[in-house]
This record gives sequence, C-alpha cells and structure tokens, in this order.
Amino acid sequence: MKRLVLILPLLLLAGCGKKAEAPTPQPLPVTVAPPSKREVVVYREFPSTLVGAQEIEIRARVRGTLSLAADVPDFAGKRVQKGAPLFVIEPEPYEQQSLAAQAAVDRAVAARDLARKRYERVQRAAQTNAVSEIDVEIAAAELAETEAAISQAEASLEEAKINEGYTAIEAPISGRMSRLMVDPGNLVGATDSTLLATIIDDSEILAYFEVPEREALRYFELRDSGAAEKVYQKEIRLKLADGSIHAQTGRIDYIENKVDPATRTVKVRAVFPNESGALNSGIYGLIGYPAGPDPTNPTATEALLVPSAAILRDLGGNYVWVVDEDNIVRRRPVDAGDAVEKPVTDPNMPRTLETVVTKGLDGTEKVIISGLQRAREGAPVTPVPAEPIPKAEPPSTDR
Repeated sequence: MKRLVLILPLLLLAGCGKKAEAPTPQPLPVTVAPPSKREVVVYREFPSTLVGAQEIEIRARVRGTLSLAADVPDFAGKRVQKGAPLFVIEPEPYEQQSLAAQAAVDRAVAARDLARKRYERVQRAAQTNAVSEIDVEIAAAELAETEAAISQAEASLEEAKINEGYTAIEAPISGRMSRLMVDPGNLVGATDSTLLATIIDDSEILAYFEVPEREALRYFELRDSGAAEKVYQKEIRLKLADGSIHAQTGRIDYIENKVDPATRTVKVRAVFPNESGALNSGIYGLIGYPAGPDPTNPTATEALLVPSAAILRDLGGNYVWVVDEDNIVRRRPVDAGDAVEKPVTDPNMPRTLETVVTKGLDGTEKVIISGLQRAREGAPVTPVPAEPIPKAEPPSTDR
C-alpha cells in the first residue's frame, strides 16, 4: 500500500512534463465588397403646398336675395365650364334702374335737340342784329349744358346696366366648384361683397416652394448668362404625402426676383399637368429637383457608393472599415453624401440604401459591409467577398 502511494505522485509528475499546445485562432470572417460606381440622380427635396392654376372667389357685387340660376343642378365639388350660369341676385330692381337711366338719356337728348334749334335761331337773328351777342352766348352755353347732361345720363345708364349684369353670375373660368357659402334665399351684398363660392382651375397644379439662399447663389451668378435656362428645363418630381410619386413630371416656370430677408430663402414655382385630376389644391407634396451626386462638382453624374450600414460615425467624423492586402482592418475616413436606394431586379428583394461617398475612397478598396462588430483597427480578419449585386437601372434618389 505504501508503494502505491509513492508511485502515484511520480506518475503525476511525468504527465505534467508534457505540455499540450493550444490551437492557433483563425481570423474572424467579415463580408467585404468594393464600392460600386454608377450614375446617380439625387433629388433635392423641398416641402410645398399645391394650389390650382387659378383660384377665384365668386362674390355678390350687388345687393339682393340670392337664388340659383334656373335648371342648375347641385354643382358643389363638380366641374363647370366657363360661362355656365350659377346664381341670380334679385334682378328686378336693377332692371328698373336701367329703364330709368335710359329714360334720363332720352330726356337729355330731347333737351339737347331743343337747345340746338334755339341756338340756330338765335344765330340767324344775330345776323340781322335782332338779338344781342349775349343772347347768342347764352344759347351756346345752354346747348353745351345739354350735351354734358347727355354724357352724364349715358354714364348713369352704363352703370345701371353693369349693376344689372351683376345680378346674373356665371362661371368666370372652367374648374371645380366649392360648396355654397350662402344658401339661396339669403340677402347678400348688404354691407360687403358676400362670398358665394370658389372655383378652382386644377387642369394644372402650381407648387410653390422655398430654396435656401446658399443653394440659389449659383443660379443668381448664371441667370443673366443664359446658362441658368437649364434650371427651367429640368424635369421636376412630385412626391405625395403617402410616399407615392406623381406620374407626370413638372417644370420650374418662375423664380422670385429677390431673397426673403426674414427666411433667407427664394420662392420658386413649379407647374405640373393634372388632366387626370389626381392632384388637388391644398395637398402637401415634396418637390424633387434633380441634381448631381456631388454638391462640389455640379457636372458629375457618376458616384462611388457603399451600403449605408457600412458608414459609421464618431467624434472624428464618418468612416468605413476596409481590409488591406494583408487582411488587416484599417479605418478609412470618408465624406458621405446622399443616401440612395440600391438597384435590384427582383421586386421581392428588400430595399436597402447605399450612400454616396464623395471623398476618401477610390473604388478599389475592400469595404467591410457585414461583420462590422468584429472590426477594429489593426485586427486580422478573413475577408469573404459579397455576392454580386444584380445590375439594374440607376434609381432616382432623395436627399
């Protein structure tokens, strides 16, 4: 038994003499891909509220009881054509005023004719010295007075006819009507021009938006040289509140001639066709102005892009992780631009974003796009190439 106790420690010592070697850890895998290069259209977006090409208030311009024009259906919310009868405002008093004004004109004409005959008689009598020169002058003055009375009576008649015309209200333009602001049977125009309805021509839609002064400076520099005409030739996109894109593009047709000192912005107007009636006055939209991917180089159309998730940011700014030729992770500072949708051919594939890189990459780098949590400066990794991206048409993008 004592011999066994002595042998066991010797066996343990012998076993400890052979030290097992630990396996060398393999570098962790990361997915890498070079930056893609393609043409990119970036849309600078500006909020806007849409309005109709013409928006007209229909008001009562004379006093009277309101009624609808004969055989006029309920036009609230419906389209009407220019010249369609809409309202009638108690025409009888104004018809009588026109008749009275016409009678005043006839009376003035009769007085003028009588004054002319008297003037002619006085002139003949003056040739034989039957009357004095003062009598001739009085007759001439009376004739002139009757001429002035005719002009005054005719002006009153014209005014009476204008007021009579205001009693029948027609659609001033073709467009879509609003609801009635005043029910028929009410007195209108008693103290002011009562608002009866509004009509909007929405065959075209105007979108007013404001561009920051710093972005308008380039246009101001070029507007007198003719080069700025390209601004008016660009196809402008309209994104609606639900995120959909209006089917038809528009164009800028007006840029304000001054900068608003309160907001430091310039008001711009774009016009969109709306024959289908899909757009309505008052709705919200985002105006998309197509621009190049690099703000510092307006003529550039191509850009380097990396997955947006690969661009990180800390106190030092934006950066990406790249793998060098020795499979070592290196930090690479970059200037990041706009985010764009990655083109795909399969509509069932999820949409992912890529970011324009304007500075820091040349397109040959192996950028880590997956496994970013394993990346740190100087760490060895095993780069795994990403699957090739299916080619597709370059998408339009938002800023």
